[in-house]
Order: sequence, then C-alpha cells, then structure tokens
Amino acid sequence: MNELESYIRAHAAQFDAAEPAAGHEERFLARLDAVAPARSAARTGQQPFRSRILSFRAKSRNLLFTRPVRFFAYALAVCAAVLLILRPGDPWRGAGNDPQQIYLAYMDRVAELYRVPSEDSEARDALLQEITEEEDPLFTQLPEELSRRERGRILKDYYGRMLAAASEIK
Repeated sequence: MNELESYIRAHAAQFDAAEPAAGHEERFLARLDAVAPARSAARTGQQPFRSRILSFRAKSRNLLFTRPVRFFAYALAVCAAVLLILRPGDPWRGAGNDPQQIYLAYMDRVAELYRVPSEDSEARDALLQEITEEEDPLFTQLPEELSRRERGRILKDYYGRMLAAASEIK
C-alpha cells in the first residue's frame, strides 16, 4: 500500500488533469451496486447507492448554472420582503388595525396635501377642507361589536377613498 500511495503522490498532477477512461463510471457504479444491492436499500427505505451517486452528479453539474439563479431569486425575495414590511407610499403603514392610529395617519396625509404648493392655494384648501374634515370622525361612530380588524378595514377603505379624492385636487 505504501508504494501505491507514493506513486499517486508523485504523479498527482497526471491524475488531476486527465479525465477517466470511457466506461469507467459505469463499471465503477456496477461494482457499487454489486457491493450494496438494491434490496438492502429497499429495507432501509433509501434509494439505491447508484442512483444517489447519479443524482448528486447531476446536481453538481448544474451547480454552475443554479448559483446565479439562486442568488437572483434570494435577492428578489429579500426585496419583496422589504417592500412588504416597509410598504412605501402606504398611508396606513404602522397603523395596524387601531382605529385611532388609522385616523391619525389619515390626518398626517391630509396635512401633507395642504403643504403641496398650488397656483390657487385658497380654492384648493377650501376643497380639501370640504372633502377631508369631519365633525365627528368615523372611527368614533363604528359599533364596538365589530372586531378590531373589521373596523380597521372599514376605516382604511373609507379614508383611503377620501385621500384619493383629495389627491386629485391640484
């Protein structure tokens, strides 16, 4: 065994550079099947050793092509998660289903609309006031029997429509 080991070490460059001879893989896998028969694999519930080797080999061949694809998929998933969490442009971000927080977020957006410069600020402000101001805010009028989630959905829909109308004013 020492002579074989020393020969392999002395000629390592030749072993690393050359491809195996034609049919080597098939002969090697046939020997493996003879040593570890499929019936022993069936008893343990695993696939035969030969098919495990072949599936690993197929996976390793495609590794070069799948890494960039996987990287792109992961980057896309991270971007999607960030957008879902941060939700840029969503007036209700951070309000959850709390009616008071939804109303405060609505009022913040209305205040932003008042700050937008306009040619006729007085007329625009009068229209904004007509659309957005309420004597008694809707969140105080909703029945307590509704779940917090349902009240939040109703308020977001109602105030969302009011914001959409107010945003159209130039």
